[in-house]
Amino acid sequence: MLHDGQRGRRIARGLIVLAIVCGLVTVFMWVAQPGFMDPMFVERQRFDIWLPILGVANYFIGLGWMVRIYRAKPEPGERTWRYRDF
Repeated sequence: MLHDGQRGRRIARGLIVLAIVCGLVTVFMWVAQPGFMDPMFVERQRFDIWLPILGVANYFIGLGWMVRIYRAKPEPGERTWRYRDF
């Protein structure tokens, strides 16, 4: 029988794996998309370059944040503010 903390950590591991799988599926779909040619003599918009870069950066920031939350101690000990005498 799992305790609440163990069950929560198992769910968190599953969510991290799900986020990684979603990222891999997105990369696969981007690489496997049908080829297309840009029309000649048309300038690329400024956001055409930066939008995918921002998307990838946001993905890695979110994944890093999830791992940071997962690795944190849920109850770090008596040194926390909850246990201080006022």
